[in-house]
Parts: sequence; structure tokens; C-alpha cells
Amino acid sequence: MTVESPARASAPRALRADGLHDPIGGMRPAPVLSWRFDGAEAPERFRVVGSRSPEAADEVAADLFDVTCEAGGVTSIPWPADPLRSRDRVWWRVGAEFGGQANWSNPASVEAPLWSEAEWEAEAVTDPEWVLPGEQAPAAFPELRRSFRVEGDVAAARLYLSAAGVVVPRLNGGRAIDAELEPGYANLDAAAPASAWDVTTLLRPGGNELAFALGGGLAYLPRGERYTKFSRVGQPVWVRARLDVRYADGRIETVATGADWESRLGPIRESHWYGGETHDASQTTEWRAAAVVPHTPAPRWRATPPIRVTEVLQPRSVEHLAGGKRLIDFGTNSAGRPRLSLTSASPGARIDLVPAELVNGSSVDQRTTGAPIWDTLVTDAGQTEWSPETVYHGGRFVEVSGLTPHEPDSSVSFEVMRVDNERVGGFSSSDEFLLRLHTIIDRAVQSNMYSVFTDCPHREKLGWLEQLHYCFDVIARGYDARAHLGEMVRQMVASQTIDGLIPNIAPELVVFDEYPIKGDLDAFRSDPNWGRAVIELPWQLYRHYGDDTVVREAFGAMVGYLDYLESRSHDDLLDFGLGDWIEIDDSTPRSMVSTHGWGLALDRAAQCAELIGDAASARRFADRADAVWARFERAFFDPSTKTWGSGSQGSWALAWSAGRVSAADREKAMRGLLAAIEAAGETITVGEVALPSFIRALTEAGQAQLLDRIIRRTDVPGYGYQVAVGATALTESWQGPDGSTGVASQNHFMLGVIDDWLTGDVAGLRQSMDSIGWQRVTIAPVFLEGVRSAATTFDSPAGFMSVAWERMPDGGVRLDLTLPPTVQARIEVPPGTRIHQN
Repeated sequence: MTVESPARASAPRALRADGLHDPIGGMRPAPVLSWRFDGAEAPERFRVVGSRSPEAADEVAADLFDVTCEAGGVTSIPWPADPLRSRDRVWWRVGAEFGGQANWSNPASVEAPLWSEAEWEAEAVTDPEWVLPGEQAPAAFPELRRSFRVEGDVAAARLYLSAAGVVVPRLNGGRAIDAELEPGYANLDAAAPASAWDVTTLLRPGGNELAFALGGGLAYLPRGERYTKFSRVGQPVWVRARLDVRYADGRIETVATGADWESRLGPIRESHWYGGETHDASQTTEWRAAAVVPHTPAPRWRATPPIRVTEVLQPRSVEHLAGGKRLIDFGTNSAGRPRLSLTSASPGARIDLVPAELVNGSSVDQRTTGAPIWDTLVTDAGQTEWSPETVYHGGRFVEVSGLTPHEPDSSVSFEVMRVDNERVGGFSSSDEFLLRLHTIIDRAVQSNMYSVFTDCPHREKLGWLEQLHYCFDVIARGYDARAHLGEMVRQMVASQTIDGLIPNIAPELVVFDEYPIKGDLDAFRSDPNWGRAVIELPWQLYRHYGDDTVVREAFGAMVGYLDYLESRSHDDLLDFGLGDWIEIDDSTPRSMVSTHGWGLALDRAAQCAELIGDAASARRFADRADAVWARFERAFFDPSTKTWGSGSQGSWALAWSAGRVSAADREKAMRGLLAAIEAAGETITVGEVALPSFIRALTEAGQAQLLDRIIRRTDVPGYGYQVAVGATALTESWQGPDGSTGVASQNHFMLGVIDDWLTGDVAGLRQSMDSIGWQRVTIAPVFLEGVRSAATTFDSPAGFMSVAWERMPDGGVRLDLTLPPTVQARIEVPPGTRIHQN
């Protein structure tokens, strides 16, 4: 066995403010500062300095703050100065001190946006035809522009923008920002998303032009020819923006949207968030005075990294069809947009691109995505490069019509897009099935990593909440999603209703109260296992990153939500919601599922209350949980048959993970689960709610080999079946990508919790139960039969770590570990294991 610290320079790195790299806006006025450290030895302490200029930061001259903290267990600190005022910028560094000497990180910066709406001094603008749009949209979407001059040496330029719809900013004819689909999701009845950008290098001496192209986004969703999940009409798309140009001599000039701007109906003829985009530059109108939109919602700064193109897929295969159509297979079900790179373009030529996840013979099959969805380009003279700028799609295939015969197949590619969260983890194995399983789960996570974490990148594109806490470790072990997941909590809090409900989706862009499940009309709106994400996710963020800020911010919403659940209870039971959603055996009682979620929510809320020092609430929640769990046992355990619930796998798994269960009763539940598995022929029949308990129960009972056999089954619905029939992203249902379930998405990560088993159990790296911020880890790999090797890497909040094991020819196992010097590790291996040690 080898155990070593990383062979890296012993200086802190990956400096973040509220989880963001060098943010301009998006963070709080007093952001938490964090870093990672994985040098060769543990420092005595960390020193954090802040300066008002980059020159002072380079010289480690702290003119704003200079604080030290002990190195053991600390890789973040609260903001050590007065809250940032609008436009304040601070440069900061972290030093690791050894014997009086410090090894310094590279400088990082944090810059405040405009905190007050009054500071914008900008009006929302649109085209006059868009001031009061009806069911029928105007002929095209707006473009807006204004010219201005730059006279002098520019020290810095900042663009602040907020919009209803999608906005594409341009400076001097080129893209002004490195981001797509700005500015993001929000409930436009309450707030408008906003973002801020450094555009200093894009300005030129003399004349300049700032322009915006607008798309429908989630602001304008008419019903028409194109598919839509829901409809929103009657309100305009608009942009509010302010460009501040700061000169070297101290002057500041501002270009702000208002009545002095020009507008026209531009080349984007149609822009439908679900249904696609049509672009025709030949149909633009003349420029005219823009219209001011009154009474727009206040800006709300987006707190996630931007969406960017992260990968470009080339055609894997192309089928040439009658009529000049081409059916292109890009090989992987992804989220993003098609791109055309033409060798030539004749004015007026029409090219249609139809995305899909499946094919039916030689035609695209949009049953799983919603239909019809398509993008159209009507070419302009010399226009050879194009991709839709205001929409995105999910799919693996694109059917193309209108390409001339001389255009090569490579003229169509697919740009994969997602929020640009840093990748921090990975899994590898000699076992092709395990590796493939990890790959399709990771692809599904990426495909739903947009302004909010969505369920699927096509049919719904909505922020369903349960997947965030069930698959938290899958997300956070793969990506640094601290800011993104924190933003999801803020979306939940903002979506809470007056009676305390946390809806199943956040932001609640559509109210699902007309889709009955087992007689419950609002099951898709009020399920306790979805709503309790407002309690579970802040706690998970605290444990993972070591920062309790989100717990404190969301605690009021937690209390309100528990009051809501109390108001809907009867005799200490809940009986509403979706049950064990997407299960194969649907006999697990819905009341058992929802009451189980209520008990877990109370237990977790008690922990949150204790964390923030609210002893009275902690006791109240714990006492209430005692009563709920006692009632849970009386209601769902039949002492005459010794059976929980219906005797389904889900019933036994929920009983195993219920609160206040004795070790003996948990062992009995485990035996019941094993019997249910055997009765089902070693297949999985639970849904996504019972699935985490199912996996943990088998693993902790030493039944990892059984679990491995179950997930490999290719002849019944499940993980193995999905892999065997060719899924390239995890699917919404156990039935996988054969189309048999009709509308089931082929790109969902909600069943992806098994990936936590791959990294935490098969590879064997897991944060210890008593640890915060990954300061203590447990190394306990499961050496599965028939698997030669497995490994995981993780650039954790505490620093880089890895675990790799490999079977040796003599029957022993080689175990290699890499850990930061500040992290404590407990190593557990099965009895009798021979470890090769250097």
C-alpha cells in the first residue's frame, strides 16, 4: 500500500468567493472565501490578505484585511472586512505558512455588482411591437442598439444586464461575453435574472456600438406549431443594461438602456425555449426608436457560473436519405445545439435541423422530447457559420434537410453546453460495465446542469428538486457545484408559497395541479420528498464544503415548510405525493413513502437548528420526529405477519432507513429486503425515493456482491439493461432507451445515485460520518468479484485525493492513496485481505 501527499507546490490554490472564481456579482456582499491545499506537508497556519489594488496584492501588501487561521480543518473563512459596496473590487491571496515563511497562492479577486436597483439608472427596452404581445407574437424578435464613443485610456469597463427572455450582447459586432443563454432562470413575476461582465478589452478608441438580440426564453412561450411544455404570453421580452466605462484619469462614462436606443425586428423570427429557433436575416425591419417597458421586476444576480460550450461532437455516422435529407448520429445523447459550418451559402436557402434522442428506422423519433422541435436557418449571402443562440436541445440525432449535395457531413456538428462548473472528480475501472454506467450517469448530470439543475434538457427543462438531495454526492463528487447548488436553495426559498409549501420545482414557472396520481391532484406540486430538498440540500452543502451560510439563510423556509407539512398531516401521518416515483413494484404505500420523508425532514431540521444554535427549535423538531417515527411503525409494520408496508422492496428499504429503528429491527428489515429481492428474482423493483436506502442497506449489510449482480442484469429493466441496449445517458425510467415507455426521457440523472456507490464504495473513498468539509475520510473499497481494478479521484474542498486498487497476480491487492496532508484517513479492508505495501 502506498500513501502519499500530492507532489504539488505547497501553496493554496482554487481560490473562490462564495464558490465562484473571480466573480463580478453573483456572490453575497460578504462572501465566504475558500481555497484548496494539497502540498507535501501540512502548514502551521493559513494567512489570508485582501487589498484594494492588484499591485498591493502582488506584493502581499494587505491594506484591507490580514487574518490568520490554524491549518487544521480550515479551508474557508467568513468575509473578514466590511461588506462590499456596489462596484467595490478586492484582490486577495492565501498563504500557507511554514516556519515563519509563507507560500502564496496566485491573486484572486471579487467585485461587487450594483446592489441597489436605483443604481442602474437604466430602463428596460424592447421593440415597439413587443410592448404588449398577445397570443400571436410579432413577426420577429427584437434587436436593440446604441452607438457611443470612447475618448481616452480605458482602465475598466463593466456591463451589467438583466432581461426577460434570452439576451445576446454584442460589442462592435462581436459577442460581448463568453456565455450562452443569458441571464438565466427566474420567476419573472418576482425578479429578473441579472449578470455582470468585464468587457474592457472589447472597447476601441472612437466609435463603438453596444447591441442586444433578444429571444423568448421562459418569458414568452406561445402555443403554436412548435412543442411547448406550458404557455406564457402577454408580457414582452426586454433588456435592461448599463455599461460603465472607467478611464485611467478617473472619469466614468455610462451607456444605459433607455428611450434614446434604437430597435428593430431582427433575424430571429422564432425563438421558443422548447420548440426551437428560426433565423432569417433577409426579413429584418428598419431601425426605429426603442420602446421603454415600464414596471419591470427588480434584478436578481445570478449566483452560478455561466453556461458555456464545453465540447463539440462530430458526426459518428450519417445516413443519406431521399430528398437530400441526412440523418446524423453524434454518438452520445447530450444537451446543447447543432452548429452549421458551410463551405458556401446562397441567399434564401432554407436548412432545417430536427433533434431527437431516438430514431425510428430512418427517421428521428421525438416521442421522448416533445414534438415538434426544430431549428431553421434561412441563409444570407456569405453566412456560413450559424447555430441557434436563444435555445438549446437534448438529443443524439439530428435530421438535416436543405444542405446542398457538395456540403460535407462534417458541416454539421453539435455543441455540448452546460453551466461551467469545474470538473473535480472521476471514476475508472478495468470493468467495462461499471465504467460505462458511470459514463452515462455523468452525461445525464452534465446535460441537466443549466441555469437550474433540470430534470431533462428537452421536454420539461424544469428544476425538479428531489434529484438534488438524492444525487448530491453524484453531483458534488464530479463537479464543484457549491455556487450552483446554493443558487438552487435560493430558488426554493424564493418559490415558497404563503402557506409554506416548497413546490416540487424551483423556480415554480408552472403550477402542476391538474395531473392526478392516485387521486392526488397536486402530487406533482407538493410531494414531501421533493419539498424537503429545502432542508436536506443546505445540510449537504454544509457537510461537503464546511460552510453553514446556506443553512442559516434557508432556516426560516425550513420552519415554514415543516409547518406546512404539519398542516397537511392526519394522525401523525402524511398521505399525498408521488409515492416511490418511477418504481416497478407500485405496491409500496404512498403514505409510507411520504411519512418517511416527513420524519427524515424533521430529523435533518433538528440538526440544522442545532448547528445554528437554535436549541429550542432543535428540541421541538426532534420531539416531533419521535412521534412521527413511532406512528410510522404502528401504521406500516404488521406484527402478525412481521411485514413492513406491502412487503415490497421499497417498503423494506424504507423501514431499514427509518429513524429510531433499533439495530435488531434494522437487521430484520434487512432480512425482509433480501427475501423480497429473492422473490423478484434478484431484480430491482424500487423507485427513486427508496433507491438510496436500497443501495445503502445492501452495502452496509455486506451484500455488495448481490447489489453488483442486480445492477448488471441485462434481461430485465435496470441499470444493466440500459447499458446493454445502448443508452448513452442515464434514462428517466428503468426500461431504458428502447422507447417502450413512450414519453420517458433518455437523459435524466434522477436514478443516478448508484454512481455514489461506485466512487464511495467500489473505489472506496467517502467522507467520514463525523467529518465536515472532507477533513476526515474513510477508505473502504469493495473488491468486487471479477473486477480487476477500480479508482476514483476527487479534488475535494480540502484538496486533491485519490484511491486506486488493483488485484495482483499473487491474489493480493495493491492499494494506492493520495491525500492532502491536513486530512485524516481511516482505512478499512475486508478481513484476510493481503495488501501490498511499500
